[in-house]
Amino acid sequence: MKLTKRFLALLLCLACLSMTMAGCGGSTTPSSSEPPSKAESKPEESKQEESEPAADEPLTISVGYWDVDAALASRETDAVLKTIEEKFNVTFEPVNVTWDDYNQKFQLWASSDSLPDIFAADIRTTATFAEWANDGLLHEIPGDLSAYPNLEKYLDSPEAETCKVGEKMYCIFRQTYVEQAETIEDRSIVYRWDLAQKAGVTKEPANWDEFREMMRAIIAADPEGKNIQGMTACGSDYPVGVFFTYSMPAAVVGGNTFRWVDNGDGNYVPAYFAGEELGAAALPTWQLVRDMYKEGSIEPDIALASTDQAYNKFLNGQCAAMLATGFCGPWDGMIQYWKDVNGTEYADAVRCLDLMPGVDGKSYYWMWDYAWSESYFSSKVDDVKFDRIMQIYDYLLSGDGVMLGRYGMEGDTYEIIDGKYISESAERGTKYPSTNMFHDLVAWTPEHPNGYEFQSSIPQELLDVSAARKETARNAPTPEFDPRYTDIFISLGSSFGLTLSDDMLTIMTGDQPVEEMWQTIINGYREKGLEDIIQEVNDKAKEMGYKD
Repeated sequence: MKLTKRFLALLLCLACLSMTMAGCGGSTTPSSSEPPSKAESKPEESKQEESEPAADEPLTISVGYWDVDAALASRETDAVLKTIEEKFNVTFEPVNVTWDDYNQKFQLWASSDSLPDIFAADIRTTATFAEWANDGLLHEIPGDLSAYPNLEKYLDSPEAETCKVGEKMYCIFRQTYVEQAETIEDRSIVYRWDLAQKAGVTKEPANWDEFREMMRAIIAADPEGKNIQGMTACGSDYPVGVFFTYSMPAAVVGGNTFRWVDNGDGNYVPAYFAGEELGAAALPTWQLVRDMYKEGSIEPDIALASTDQAYNKFLNGQCAAMLATGFCGPWDGMIQYWKDVNGTEYADAVRCLDLMPGVDGKSYYWMWDYAWSESYFSSKVDDVKFDRIMQIYDYLLSGDGVMLGRYGMEGDTYEIIDGKYISESAERGTKYPSTNMFHDLVAWTPEHPNGYEFQSSIPQELLDVSAARKETARNAPTPEFDPRYTDIFISLGSSFGLTLSDDMLTIMTGDQPVEEMWQTIINGYREKGLEDIIQEVNDKAKEMGYKD
C-alpha cells in the first residue's frame, strides 16, 4: 500500500515540478505560547564546550539546502569550509534546491525514498511530517543528547515539542525569533507612499477599506505609466496570517498544530472553524480577500507569487504594495538597490502598513512560533554518520562554531568592535560562500558567545521601523485559544491537517459565492474526519480534567 501511495505521489510531484518550478513554494508557520528557554551564561563560561569528532573514517554527507551548489563550490579556497570538513573528516555533497522549488523537490525525493542525508524544510506543522516519520523516511533524534552539550542546551525549549511525532523527535527546529513579539516581522505589507501621494492620497491607511481605496487610487492614476498592479507577495501562502486576523485571529496556524477555541458551548473546535455554525467566523475574511482580488487591490498573479518575482515587481514599480518577510527582510534582495533603480530613498518612498483592525475592532498580529523551519535527517543515515552529523550541529552551536560558520574569519570578514559588536564585511559570502549555508543551517538566531551583538549594515531608520512594530506587537491583544487542545490533537498522531493557503486561494480567486465555496471546503474536511476529531479531542480533554 505504501509503495502504491508513493508511486502515485511521485507522479504527482513530477507533474507539479514541470508546472510550478517558477513559484508556489510556500510555508505554513506554527504557533507557540512560550519563548524558547535561554540559559544564562557567565562571561567566564562564554566559550562553550566544543565537540571533538571521532573522525577516523572519512564520510560524505549530502546536504539539501537553498542554493547549496554555490555555497559549496569553492572547496579549495573557502577556508571556512575546509576548516569544518577537515575538523570532522567529512565532505559535504550539495543537493541543490531554491526558494521557489524546495517543497516540490523534497516531496519528489520523499516519494522516491531518496532524501539527502541532511535537509532543511518547513513541514513539521503539516500532516507530511507525521507521514514521513511513520513511513520510516526520517531519522529519529535520540532522547539522550548529553554527548552533544550545545545541541542539548539548544533543544531545551518548548519548541522541541513541535519536533515530535508521538513521543519521538524527528527534526531540529531552526530558531528564528527569541520572543513572541518578534514574529510580527515575519509578515509586513509595504506600499508605495510616494505614488499614493501622487495619486492624491493624503492620509496613510488605518483600516482595510482605506488600504483598498489607496490601492485603487494608485492603480487608476498609474503615476509612472507602468500599468501598476495591486499587492504582490513573496509566496502564495503569505496572505494567510495577515488577513486571517480580520475575523479569525487564532486561526493563523495550519498544518497539524492549529489552535483550538471554545465555540461558545464549552466544546472546543479548531479556530479555523470558529463560529456559532461551523466556520461562520471565517466568512468576513473570505469576503474581504475575494473583494480585494476582484477589484485589483491584490494582483491577479498572486497564486504564482515567489520571492524574486515580488522583489522585482515592487522594486520596478509594477506593484503598489508587497507582502514580505519583515520590513527590513528584503534588504539584500531589494532594498539596497532601491536608490539606484528609483532615484529615491527607500524610507521616503515606502511605508509599512500598520496592524489593521478586525471585525471586533481590535488589531491583532499573526502569532507564529519561534522557528519557521527545521533540519531533517534521512533514515538511511547509519549510526556512524549520524553521530558525525550531530557533532557538526553541536559545533555550529558552540562559541567558535557560531563565529566561524556565521561570520567567517576574524580580522578578514568580521571584526569585534569595542569588545562587543560584530561588524561583518559585505564580502563574507563571497570570500567564504559556505557561510551562506553554515550561517543558519542549525539556527537562524543562535546565541552569540561573550555577549557579542551583531552590528547590522541596514540603515538605522529602517531598523527603527522594525523595532516600533515589535513594540506594537508587545502591546497588541492576544486572541483566546487553549494550547492544551493542540497538544491533545498532536498526541493522537492523526494525519488530519488544515491547508489554509490552498483554501484561501481557492475562495479568493473563485467565481461562486463565498459562502458556497467555504461550505464545500468544510464538507471536504468533514469527509476527512473533522467532526470525529473534534469529538475525540473534547472527550480526551474532559478525561484529563480540562473541562467539566
